[in-house]
Amino acid sequence: MMNLTEVHGGSLFNEANASDNVTLATLNIQGPINKTVNILTVLNLFITMLSLGCTMEIFKIKAYLFKPKGVAIALLSQFCIMPITAFSLAKILQMEPIKAVTVLICGCCPGGTLSNIFSLVVKGDMNLSIVMTTCSNIAALGLMPLLLYIFSQGFTGLENAVPYAGILTALAFTLVPCAFGIAINHFKPQ
Repeated sequence: MMNLTEVHGGSLFNEANASDNVTLATLNIQGPINKTVNILTVLNLFITMLSLGCTMEIFKIKAYLFKPKGVAIALLSQFCIMPITAFSLAKILQMEPIKAVTVLICGCCPGGTLSNIFSLVVKGDMNLSIVMTTCSNIAALGLMPLLLYIFSQGFTGLENAVPYAGILTALAFTLVPCAFGIAINHFKPQ
């Protein structure tokens, strides 16, 4: 049972009751502050991905593309194990259709750029991480809708549930700054 009410009166927060014992609060920032935060977030992501791109080497990227064992393992995990796990959880917990579709979307979504940052922090293989993120985002364009269709048979509203724009945005925010970083590292290594 949904009983949603908004709190107005100049408050920065909107509050709502999602069930009898849960209260949701969302930050409601409008105007120039919102635009500034969005610009700073995109700029921060661009600088971070540019920095990650500077740690990459073209010959290692080619090696991962021509011998894609690591990429294949990542894609298998991303598009087989995670969706099956999400589907199993939705069935075991007997979720309502909208909640089940939400869990399925989370289980079918590709990994984001945060995995690349974690790889850098733990001194992992950045080349493999970026290649895996790129491949999973490209594969998600076709596999995410297919997996959502397969696993959510019987749920309504799926036609608007696939975030194509979000997938393309994540792909662009990964590839473009990394490409600049790779070029900088290739032409000016020091």
